[in-house]
Amino acid sequence: MSPWSPSSSSSRCYRAFGLRLQSTLPLPELHLVDEAGDDGHEATSGAIDVVVRMAAAPPPDAPEILPDVRCDADHFWMDVPRVGRFLVRHGREMVVEPCPDVPDGDVRAYLLGSAMGALLHQRGLLPLHASAVEVNGRAIVFIAPAGSGKSTMAMHLQHRGHRVICDDICAVAIESGGGGGSARLWPGLRNLKLWRASLGAIARTPDGLEPVLVDMDKYRVPVDAPADDRAVDLAAVVLLDWGEDFAISPLPGAEAVGALVANTFRGQLVVPMGRQAAHWRQCLDLFGAAGVYRIVRPRALDQLDRASILIERLSLTPTR
Repeated sequence: MSPWSPSSSSSRCYRAFGLRLQSTLPLPELHLVDEAGDDGHEATSGAIDVVVRMAAAPPPDAPEILPDVRCDADHFWMDVPRVGRFLVRHGREMVVEPCPDVPDGDVRAYLLGSAMGALLHQRGLLPLHASAVEVNGRAIVFIAPAGSGKSTMAMHLQHRGHRVICDDICAVAIESGGGGGSARLWPGLRNLKLWRASLGAIARTPDGLEPVLVDMDKYRVPVDAPADDRAVDLAAVVLLDWGEDFAISPLPGAEAVGALVANTFRGQLVVPMGRQAAHWRQCLDLFGAAGVYRIVRPRALDQLDRASILIERLSLTPTR
């Protein structure tokens, strides 16, 4: 029986991004728990933050901001051809209406991608399009345009003994106050998304790995660090850049905040959700709580160790 069949109604409880999600859809990218926090049990009637279910997902009465995408403060809806419809409401509910015979992984890619990003915006978190690793007990977050090596850097740091916290979406919780407050990072999806060429840098092949989307040469690589739900204090945000040699420099305020705004996951939802002022404040507070740096490094994969050393040193930087 397909996991997307209406009769597949057995629910499970998962944790991700500091939230407890009850889902009738299998979500292997998330940490599976029961109500008490133990692995592998049926979800029960505990303090559920988000319900994920399969049902009809008609478009809400919200403005169309892109073709087949509607959004306002409390609703997000998208219709993905040959995959399905996705509806996110009030930061508490995710409804999936899959197309017939759609591969499971394609549905999860959009549910745990754009739909999850919308949910985090609705709940007032700051989702960054980033990867993050815990180094010396503190989080280092990597931001950069798509294809700039964020996931590859995270995987390489894991091979150096550090814990991957999240990939693709990093949910930052900010407590503002006084001189800038504090920022913490919640664990997210339990895999990295790597292109075939990046797999070669860690001596892996795609054999046995699930592609992110059917016919896509990018793969889900499970994170082999133990699942851990605790939030991690954020030490630094690193803007990854390419260059002929290595260099590291702090970004000044306006440039740093601009980089955080530009690397917000699904940032095009901020305006239709009416969160412009709140989003700007979050980015400003994040800059006040943690340093934002640019690291320039060569494209050669055999130079990852040198780049990793620079990043490891940032974990020792005092919090602002």
